[in-house]
Amino acid sequence: MKKILLLCLYMASLLATEPLISAQKLQEIVHKKHNLVIVDVSDEDVYMQGHIPTSINSPLSHWREKHGKFLLVKESNAITKEFQRLGITKDSYVVVYSHHTDTKDILKVSYVLWAMEYYGFKNTSMLNGGIIAWSKQNREIDYTNNSTKKEGNFEVKKNKSIFADLTFVKNSIGKSNIIDARPTIFYFGAQKQIVLAKAGHIPKAKSYFWRYSFEGDYFKDTVLLKKMLIKGMNLHPNQATITYCTGGLETSMNFFVLHRLLGFTNIRLYDASMREWANDTTTPMSLYKWE
Repeated sequence: MKKILLLCLYMASLLATEPLISAQKLQEIVHKKHNLVIVDVSDEDVYMQGHIPTSINSPLSHWREKHGKFLLVKESNAITKEFQRLGITKDSYVVVYSHHTDTKDILKVSYVLWAMEYYGFKNTSMLNGGIIAWSKQNREIDYTNNSTKKEGNFEVKKNKSIFADLTFVKNSIGKSNIIDARPTIFYFGAQKQIVLAKAGHIPKAKSYFWRYSFEGDYFKDTVLLKKMLIKGMNLHPNQATITYCTGGLETSMNFFVLHRLLGFTNIRLYDASMREWANDTTTPMSLYKWE
């Protein structure tokens, strides 16, 4: 009996640390796992159109704030209040999902997961396929507002090892792998984004459009992702790596794939990304190059 109990505890711990959770596995624990917190990152109007039972709405605006021409993750006080409002404690297991209302909606999930880890909370998973996967097989949909939950007491502490600012990126050119998550037309510089003063990419950066990791609404198999990113792009999980995009969202997905799915340990996200870099007159740019 003792061995069976230990095995059950071991399997539960594995579930809690898997970066992706299927709709089937989530269904099995949604009403049983007492420390489970499900977070819906859609806007409130979308959330109220139907959501996973017990899930709490936490739109992206609760995690990011404006700094001039770019957005950054909010500071500790605001994030602490959000953790508390969501009922998160150090023992919680958090599943985050989106409604896939458009092709970029899932990026809200990867950003919130990065923000949680940046503030010291790691026991998280992303629902593979979002609410689309959940809605299959006539699973239960809730239409009530689950905003009232016992207040959490998680104490945030910044993990600065996964954050990069402009100075850090400047000093890392030629020393770290730098990955551009934007569509290749912007990376190459054949088209300049309206919000940016300069076209092209950070010197020495490689291009990996974040959508390459997906087949429709679901992630590609991890074995295939390894072939694409580790073997194909000659990246290594132990190498220093920085991810960036236009404004922090697309790069959060590349961060999730590299860090959570492929085990990259020395990786940082440049939160301000090109909205800062390409609007700064002092920063170098590479144009019409594949690097």
